[in-house]
Amino acid sequence: MLHARPFHRIAIALVVCALAIPTSLRADTRHHITLGLGYTKLLNDDLKDEATGVDFTNAFSGQLGYRYSLNSSFDLCLESRGMISTDEYAGIDLTLTNTYFGPGLRWNASGMGPRLFVQGNVMYVNEEIELDGGGATLSQSESGAGFGIFGGVDIPLSKLLSMPIEVHYLYAKPEDDVSGVGGNVGITFNWSAM
Repeated sequence: MLHARPFHRIAIALVVCALAIPTSLRADTRHHITLGLGYTKLLNDDLKDEATGVDFTNAFSGQLGYRYSLNSSFDLCLESRGMISTDEYAGIDLTLTNTYFGPGLRWNASGMGPRLFVQGNVMYVNEEIELDGGGATLSQSESGAGFGIFGGVDIPLSKLLSMPIEVHYLYAKPEDDVSGVGGNVGITFNWSAM
């Protein structure tokens, strides 16, 4: 019986660890930082000129976001997003840059595996057009208000990392209507305490 007792303790320890692992993976992580890249299709036909061939409707997009979990279902969010479209006309490089920044709220589905989410943000938006050619650069910018609606699935890769795959709609009209739809894939760092 003396030899059975250590085995019994090891067995109990293994059972406790096995039960604790799902609980620890499920435990609410409070802080989340997401880096994402993707594509956005700008919907305004005025951003495409058939006569000159200039087309700003296809944009590369990037994302930097922070979320703070209030509970397992709701997060407060602070999003910074940017879109850039480039083209060339008569030897002049043209760049349209749109930046979005603002707070929001995110809902997360329950569960331990991949989790669906829906998020809404109000945004401060800046639109900048830049012309670069002949050794000179000219730019003009306008600012305004907008909003974003995001949805997708967040796939856990480990306790620290997850991979969000999202679709989004961004509305903004600082000067031109630069609203668009698109998608991003990212990496999220999740942890419990600062």
